[in-house]
Amino acid sequence: MALVAGDFNGDRYDDLAIGNSDEVNPRTKTRAGGVWVIPGSRTGLVVDSAIHFNQDSPGVPDDPESFDQFGAALAAGDINGDGREDLAIGAYGESIGSKSFAGAVTVLFGGSTGLTATGAQHLHQDQAAVPGGAEGNDQFGFSLAIGKVDNNGYNDLVIGAPRENDGVASDGSGMVTLMWGSASGVSSTGATAVTGAAVRPKDQSGTIAWYLGDTLAIGDVNGDGLGEVVAGAPGAQTPHINGGLVAVFTGRSGGLSSGAARIITQSTAGVPGDPEDDDRFGGALAVGDVTGDGRADVLIGAPGEGIGSQTEAGGVTLLKGSAAGLTGSGAQAFDQNHPTVPGGSESRDVFGASVALLNLNGVGGLDAVVAATGEEVSGDLAGYPSGTIIPFHGAAGGLEPLNRSWSGLTLRTQVVWPQRYGLRIAGPQSGGPLF
Repeated sequence: MALVAGDFNGDRYDDLAIGNSDEVNPRTKTRAGGVWVIPGSRTGLVVDSAIHFNQDSPGVPDDPESFDQFGAALAAGDINGDGREDLAIGAYGESIGSKSFAGAVTVLFGGSTGLTATGAQHLHQDQAAVPGGAEGNDQFGFSLAIGKVDNNGYNDLVIGAPRENDGVASDGSGMVTLMWGSASGVSSTGATAVTGAAVRPKDQSGTIAWYLGDTLAIGDVNGDGLGEVVAGAPGAQTPHINGGLVAVFTGRSGGLSSGAARIITQSTAGVPGDPEDDDRFGGALAVGDVTGDGRADVLIGAPGEGIGSQTEAGGVTLLKGSAAGLTGSGAQAFDQNHPTVPGGSESRDVFGASVALLNLNGVGGLDAVVAATGEEVSGDLAGYPSGTIIPFHGAAGGLEPLNRSWSGLTLRTQVVWPQRYGLRIAGPQSGGPLF
């Protein structure tokens, strides 16, 4: 399941795109995946007007095959500059020739009536315009983000292939690819990419970026009007196994390069917490201006974070943007043992498994919602967590906990029993590991 919000028809109301990557294709009976789009309106979502896309839809490239995972990742943004947002759809299980799970991305463009498959683009690594070459299990399209990286007026597309070079290199794996937007959609020229091996620090710290691109986001962290590409590698060695890292790339007109990468881990100066095995720092990402200073901040989930003796209790860290870019200065960290964060840290709560930055109260900087998808609440059967979502308000000093939460239990009926509530939260992008 993937969720993303975007104004696909230009009416100023966000629509909701829902990816169901396990959806059975009616014709082929294969679990190829599909995407539903529900229009927004002044009165909310118009469910009766939902439209559906799969790889059998007229105009959608390729064919539905088992485990394509079409819809596993989604991102929304105006790639062609027409004032309507477009939708990128990841199908990380797509076979390219005989290469299974090589992965592909489909781009559908917005129009006056919403998303259309007319002119849809299909991207994979065996195309000349796309860096690299398709290989089995690259999982190109596992994660996606759309945002303004250079100043040409078009939003750009970033694609994660976190299993690139997996098992064939000792100094990192994964790849992040930046493709430029243009009036005709995703440009066929100028794409750049950086691998996990290329961003390995040379300071003998033992940090290795395994699975770079598991999570992605774009945001202007230094306030110059252009976005930085933020890539998570929660499986990175720091040197702790699965300690996790976040790489921040300043792209601009030159695109991505390893020389423009800043690596942040829980060992970075100012970043709270102690790095440990299986913290999975970077397992969830959201980017936006929390403090209201005109610079984007980055909310990072570490769903594997141990709190005291509680394993996989989870935590989140807010790194604040600055004129110097993203640093650990003034960073905040929260877990469920914080006095005004409800729930209490317990093993396998995985607080921080999903995060989003949104405007919840209509004032000031952006607010946050953080999911603890493994949270068991009163009334749950042991081992079947309802999950909770916990809100924070943004302020000049950063995030402020509100001491309230919502759980999947509140949605339970005689026929519907939600579990792991908050596994996905709709924002500008969706995708990444599921906990």
